[in-house]
Order: sequence, then structure tokens, then C-alpha cells
Amino acid sequence: MGGAIAHDQAQRLRAAVDDVLRGSERDDDVTPSARGALLRLVDVLESSPDAVVFPADSLLGTQQAAELLGVSRMTVVRLIDRGELAASGGGVHRRIAASELARYQAARAVRRRSALIRMAGEIGDDTAPDRIVTTR
Repeated sequence: MGGAIAHDQAQRLRAAVDDVLRGSERDDDVTPSARGALLRLVDVLESSPDAVVFPADSLLGTQQAAELLGVSRMTVVRLIDRGELAASGGGVHRRIAASELARYQAARAVRRRSALIRMAGEIGDDTAPDRIVTTR
């Protein structure tokens, strides 16, 4: 699967970022974390056709949040109602910070990974091939 930009474009962009950052008059103009973020952005653009970049303080509606999470809008509403996703506003016009979506996605990834590890631990050499493994 191709990304938002082609490999050769990404290489040129990385070189341009390096040139600009090396060309700064003072070494402390650009922090290592800022440099890393710029190069990571190029990596994401190269590897993902659906890359989306938001400032952390951007507020998104429930439909936008749902599209980014890959779930339905109603699922986002339920996550807010259960307190799993923080939102501002109330009623019909709820807004979710982009940083909150990133936090939720990271937490979800950790939960999924630990569930897979637990499930894999339940399966051994003596496990029957037709044994049902519960996931919930």
C-alpha cells in the first residue's frame, strides 16, 4: 500500500528538512524532539495514505472522531457517556480534543495487546484444536 507521498518524494523531503535544520545559525534553534517530529511526519506521510495531522488542542465533533477511530458515531457517543472518552460541551454538540483521541487510541492499543498476550497464554501444546477461547 502506498502512502500519501511517494518514496522518492519522502527522500527529497527528508533531505530538505536536514538541510534547513543544519542551516540554522544556532544549534539550539530546533530541539531534537522537533527534528524527530518533522522526520516522523515524513515517515507517516510516506507509509500511510490516510495520514491526518491535528494540533493537540484541536476540537473534533463526534462524527470526525468516529472516522478517525474507525467506529460509528454512536460508539463515540457511548464512549463519552461511559467516561472512556472525555468531551466538552453537552447534548448534541460534543467536542473531543485531538489529544484525547490519541490518549484513547494508545490506551486501547495497550488493552488489546494485553488481551492477546493473555489469550495466547491460555493456548498450549495440550489445547484441543477445537477448544473455544472466549475473548470477552
